[in-house]
Formats: sequence, structure tokens, C-alpha cells
Amino acid sequence: MINLVENIAGWVAELKYKHLPPEITEKAKRILLDTLGCALGAVNAESVRMARQVVLMQGGNAQATAVGVGLKTSCDQAAFLNGMALRYLDFNDYAASGSPHHPSINVAPALSISEMQGLTGKDLLLGITIGYEVQLRLRDATAGGSKEGWDHSTTAHYSSAAIAGKLLGLDAPRIAQALAIAGSHASTLAEVRHGALSMWKGAAEPMGARNGTFAALLARSGLTGPLTILEGKYGYGKVVAGALEEEILRERSGEFQILKSCIKVWPCVVTAQAPIAAALELRRRIIVVPEEIESIAVALSEFGYKQQQRFAREEISTRETADHSVAYTVARAFLDGDVRADHFEVKGFRDPWALGLVKKVSFRSDPFLTSLYPESIGANVEVQLRSGNVLKAEVPYPPGHRQNPVDDKSLVKKFLALSENVLGMERGQRAAEMILSVDGLSDLGNLVEMLSPSKPG
Repeated sequence: MINLVENIAGWVAELKYKHLPPEITEKAKRILLDTLGCALGAVNAESVRMARQVVLMQGGNAQATAVGVGLKTSCDQAAFLNGMALRYLDFNDYAASGSPHHPSINVAPALSISEMQGLTGKDLLLGITIGYEVQLRLRDATAGGSKEGWDHSTTAHYSSAAIAGKLLGLDAPRIAQALAIAGSHASTLAEVRHGALSMWKGAAEPMGARNGTFAALLARSGLTGPLTILEGKYGYGKVVAGALEEEILRERSGEFQILKSCIKVWPCVVTAQAPIAAALELRRRIIVVPEEIESIAVALSEFGYKQQQRFAREEISTRETADHSVAYTVARAFLDGDVRADHFEVKGFRDPWALGLVKKVSFRSDPFLTSLYPESIGANVEVQLRSGNVLKAEVPYPPGHRQNPVDDKSLVKKFLALSENVLGMERGQRAAEMILSVDGLSDLGNLVEMLSPSKPG
């Protein structure tokens, strides 16, 4: 039997745009719109600017563009910078039916290679779809998610290598080598998410995007890697996963993995999406001032409960700790009737009213919600008022989930809100229209230009 990466490379090499059903290409376009909006909304964020300064200092051939700034650099650096931007706000998608990966990171390598190669919009959509196939099949083949100690962003290294190899026009043997090279350095330590949350939390997947892109370029030049990287004695399956369901990877069959993508309605951790929706539903029923709230009880799945117990040990002192705190996001929802990106800046998470309400939030694990996981990460919220009244709301599938999807109008509205500071409203509207018709573009030059400000910098 041939090695797993050779199997994967085989079906990646064979998959063509004509094999994608209309619902898949439409889904890919919606993801592209949502993801590029997230990137545009974060191009001036501190960590994104820091990364950009380093890339500017290093230089690089003008192969691909960092969206929102017009900077051209090498394709692997462009994948990294765009990955940094699209992940910073924690507003890009998550995947249902398993560990909540953020597979829209695959937009970054797909866009950079497509631009460098002068490819079409259809090629870009095919690349994105392949990224979802590889990343989420590897996720689902990984028994139990992975051994404790490894982060889920590990899978982005493999998917980025597959995308880059495919869009570079490599044959199956060289795509296998790209996967082998990327996988050799792909095991991200879970400390990036389970330790003290830092700026690097949002950089884990972007580093995978850069690594996978570079690995494919190396494979194109003729470099080889260990083809046993997945099933070998010291490979991913035994060391990282603990066990690997190989048949999920050996053949691409069943539904396309991109259908598992879910849109975030609020810029924060996935486990906060349903609690926010529940809090806003309660707030609409009766607007109360914080002093009237005695307590807020949030029921989550066992996964969400354990996650929040872990994060609760950390003081809310950075953007990353704030946007991963369900207690804080729920408090914000009650206080402001919304949860916005600026709520995770210093002024927001040091607000004494919000911190006072955070102290009134408690968590419990709910068996029914646990039974829905991993398809959905739902929540129930119960508010006890000083008057004695009790308000309850149940949200098994948050807005944006594939069982509770947002419509195109809402998706465009999100894109325009995120892109306005960079593109302006009129240019943003034209960019959204171009993205949603990207399959008609014979060249991505106009799209890349449209995603840059009129005066790059």
C-alpha cells in the first residue's frame, strides 16, 4: 500500500474545477468574501503591522500582494501576512462536526499562489476547496482531536502545501513531497492556545500557511521529504494524533468538507457565538441596567465548559484573553446590545461596568448541548433579576452555523463594515460584487487591485 501523503496527493492532483457542484463553488465564494473582509478589517492591527514591518525589512520578489495595503512580496510571505490579517480579529470561519478549526486560513495560500501564477478565479476557488478537503479530513482522521500538547493549527501546514502544490501545477508525486516537507515541521505546540494567550495565538495558522506554501516551492525544485510523515513510527499519526483513521485520507468521498464551514457573526471565540445570541435575545425582551442583574448562568457543552474553566484562570488583560472569555462577551452583549471588535481593545475590557458584570457570570456543563457537540457549540443562558424574575434563552445552533446560516445580504454587510476604513463604502461594494463573481475572472489582477487602497502603503 502506498503512503498516505501519496494517496492524498493523488486525489488532490485529480480534482478539477469541473468536478465541483454549484453549491460548492457558491460556498467557496461566500467564504472568500467573509475571509477577505476579516483581513481588511485587521490590516492596521498591531501584530499585523509588526509582521508587515519585518517582511518589509527582509524584502522579497514582488510575487503576491498583502491585501489592504498593496504591498507586494514573495508568495509565501504574502500568505503569511494575509493569514495574520484574516485571523487577527478571530472573526473568520470555523468548521462544524469536529474540533473547531478555522479552515478559511486556506484562502491565504490559495490567493498568493493564484496571483503569482496568473491563475483564474476558478483556480482560486478550486484551491480553497482543496484546502478544506485536506485540512478537515486530516482533522476528522485524527482520533480524539490530537494528543494533548498539539494545537489544531498543525493541520494548516498540510492543507497549505496541498493548495500550493496543486496551484503550482505539480504532479501527484511532487504534491506528496510538498506534504511530506511541510509535515516534517508542522506540529504546533498547544501552548499557543492553552498557555497564556498572546499575539501568537492568531499567528499559528498563518505560520502554517507560509510553511506549506514554501514547502510546495521546495518540492517544485526537486527537494524530497519523508513520505511516511503521516503513518511512520515517528510520524503525525503516532506522535501527534495518537491514532489515525487512514481511510478518511486515502480517498476523497462523500460531501465536500467546505460545507462544514460556519460564519462568525461576532469577532470572538466560537464558544461565545451562541451565548452572545442568547444574551441578545434576552436583552431584546427586556432592557435592564446591570444593577438589576443578580446572576447570569451560562450552560455550554462539556467542551465549551472545560475551555471556559481554563480561560477563567487568566485575567482579562489582552485582546486575546478578552475575545476568548465568554463571560466578557456575554457581559458586553447585555451592556451594549452588540459585541464589536473595539470591545476587545484596552478601553473596552477595562470598563468597570463590564468587569462588574463578568463577576456575575457562572458556567455549567449541559448534557443536551454536549450531545450536539461537535456538530454545534450551542448555549443556554439564564438571567436572575433582583426582582425575582428569571429570563431564559436557548440557542442550540448559533447564527452563522450551517444549520442556521446568515444570508448573502448579512454577509455583504459584514464585509462592508470591516473593509470601509480601508476601501471606503463605494470601493468596498465593488470589491464585494467582484468577489461574489470571482469565477468569471480570467485573471486576479483586478481583484487584488480592488482590495488595495487607492494609495498603497
